[in-house]
Amino acid sequence: MIAVSDDLTSRRQVGVPLPADDPVADMTFSQVARLELDELLEQLMARARDVQDAQGRLRGLLHAYLAVARAEDLDTVLRHVVEAARELVNAGYAALGVVSRGHLVRFVHTGMDPDVVTQVGHLPQGKGLLGVLVEHPQTLRLRDIAEHVASVGFPEHHPPMRSFLGVPIRVADRVFGNLYLTEKQGADEFTSDDEQLVQALAAAAAAAIENATLLAESRRRHTWQTAMVEVSTGLLAGTDADNVLRQLVHHAREILDGDGAGVAVPTDDPQTLRLVVAEGSEYQRWEGQLIPVDGSVSGTAMTAGHLVMVGDPLSDPRTPAAAERANGLIGETVAVPLLGDGGVNGVLTVSRRPGDEPFDHLDLDLITAVAAHAGLAIQLSQVRRDNEQLQDLRHRVIHRLFSHGLALQGTASRSTNPQTRTAIQTQINEVDAIIHDIRTAVFALNPTRPNQTPTEHMPDPDPTA
Repeated sequence: MIAVSDDLTSRRQVGVPLPADDPVADMTFSQVARLELDELLEQLMARARDVQDAQGRLRGLLHAYLAVARAEDLDTVLRHVVEAARELVNAGYAALGVVSRGHLVRFVHTGMDPDVVTQVGHLPQGKGLLGVLVEHPQTLRLRDIAEHVASVGFPEHHPPMRSFLGVPIRVADRVFGNLYLTEKQGADEFTSDDEQLVQALAAAAAAAIENATLLAESRRRHTWQTAMVEVSTGLLAGTDADNVLRQLVHHAREILDGDGAGVAVPTDDPQTLRLVVAEGSEYQRWEGQLIPVDGSVSGTAMTAGHLVMVGDPLSDPRTPAAAERANGLIGETVAVPLLGDGGVNGVLTVSRRPGDEPFDHLDLDLITAVAAHAGLAIQLSQVRRDNEQLQDLRHRVIHRLFSHGLALQGTASRSTNPQTRTAIQTQINEVDAIIHDIRTAVFALNPTRPNQTPTEHMPDPDPTA
């Protein structure tokens, strides 16, 4: 508009006649100048609106930064990221898919009516267009989702969606997940400015996610250390090892966010284990039952001699026995052998429900630490049983030997033959030596008092008898 007015002014100045049908042909110079000023003001106002719009979006990005940065736990961070992204680019729907081991393991979304969510049913599993971003994490902007070759359509009751913007979230050197935005409001598609804004938000989200993850790991480690101090104190104080083992299973299930956990120990039959401690809806009904070594998760870990993780015990060829017992209610399971001086004393297992997030590296570190304490608890339990057997030996065997020695003394006192009395006394001395050796062995394995030595022996026969 300004260029047209400038041309009009220049033609008037040089005396070039205007066309008869030109609407400004009959205008005076002042009227033309006023028209030029109005056009200039209109352009300035348009530019001002563009600046205000840009400032508004930058303020929106800043608010999104602050909201994401202030969140402490990961769930809150993810929720803030999704809501901020939707508002930032004026999208109808927004979601964040968390990726682990090449699969979509979590899906946080906003914009869809709760009733519609219920009708749609299960959340996306990372197939179709979402799977493309999982396999190839790079920004993707589409005018129409249906036009993409990977599009597989939507499930029944799902609202229609056309425009699409997907941006990966990278935490350090790995892809944490992807931001998905659909249905640009007031336009047919997302713009390059929208793309840049969401990429900037994704960078801020990555930093917040990393901080929240580190904080969560620190809290979990602190919780674990506190629990292990309690367990170690109980062990040193003489708490029953079976109770300590039950505490360890409880802590393992809680800290690893498991649905069930248990400890299985070897039996006299090398082909079976017995689940001696269990916690959780599915595990508790198996407590006390025998578990086959072949075909079970526990048996697989025991045979391997190291930590084993089974993604799906129901379909894994190593665990057909688990498929028969789990009734479809056991998800990813991790099992670790409990090592002692004599080898494997048992196996600790923790399971999550199907569809739960998989175990991560911290989970594996923690269950390994739990297994070390559980192995100690089982070893102390075995030592306690051995001590009880030693005490039984002391009370039963020594008592019988002592009674036998007293009977021999009575026989010797009634004998009139000196040779017979000498022979019987020799046997009495042998019984006395056996009693002394047994007591020495018992005290060496389980001393009851410091510096105590066994000095009791058979009383000497009455020389006047």
